[in-house]
Amino acid sequence: MKCAVALLAAVMVSVSALHAGAHRPLVKPSHATTLQMTGTLPPTPQAKRTANLTAILTLDGPFRTFLGYLQQTNLVEVFQSQAYLTDQGITIFVPVDRAFAAVKPPGLSDLSVQQLKNLMMYHSLPKHYELADFERLSQTRPVTTLAGGLYTVNVTYDAGTVHVHSTWAHAKIVGSVSVDAPMAIYELDRVLLPDTLFHAQPPGGEPLTEPDPVVTAQYGSPGVADAPVSACGDDDGRVACYAAAAALGAVMALVAL
Repeated sequence: MKCAVALLAAVMVSVSALHAGAHRPLVKPSHATTLQMTGTLPPTPQAKRTANLTAILTLDGPFRTFLGYLQQTNLVEVFQSQAYLTDQGITIFVPVDRAFAAVKPPGLSDLSVQQLKNLMMYHSLPKHYELADFERLSQTRPVTTLAGGLYTVNVTYDAGTVHVHSTWAHAKIVGSVSVDAPMAIYELDRVLLPDTLFHAQPPGGEPLTEPDPVVTAQYGSPGVADAPVSACGDDDGRVACYAAAAALGAVMALVAL
């Protein structure tokens, strides 16, 4: 009797185990899974979180002109590919609409499609930079843009204020549109105008370097070289100065004749 009971209990345990296993069927792993388990195939990377550049520029500011040029030159995908398909990312400088309005015709209207494309790429750097990174970047001059070696800018950093200088424009970063890696977008108050495209100063542009100060003569007639102040400081110097003045007067009298 005890043996029969034991045998019946064993049969019931076996049936329960089979029933439970029916809900967890063993599946033979695929070849790729086997390679991953053995370490000969790296795990499948997770997809990067991407941002829509068009949506950002449409919603986050008065950037219709810049976005229109990006779409006209088919650069939206190029910028996003640089951001999400490379290890470097991208930094985009976006001038506001009124900055483009300040560059009056024929500043941009005479550009070909390829030149306009280069101008838009000139407003981007082939690497992601946060605001704090510009202090270090300001020590590198010039900085090559996404448009290539002929299109460079200078970056200056002063107590948190970042300026981006092209040949014909001094632009300032006035806001952060989006700084999440790998695509940083900053608002500019001016359009960057490179010398490569604008050999003469375009309407609305300004020179990168300030003109040399005009030195006015302190002594005598304009354009006439004068002796240093110290040259007439003693008796001998005064005699020499008087002699030079007399000689100059004689020359001027002859010229008048």
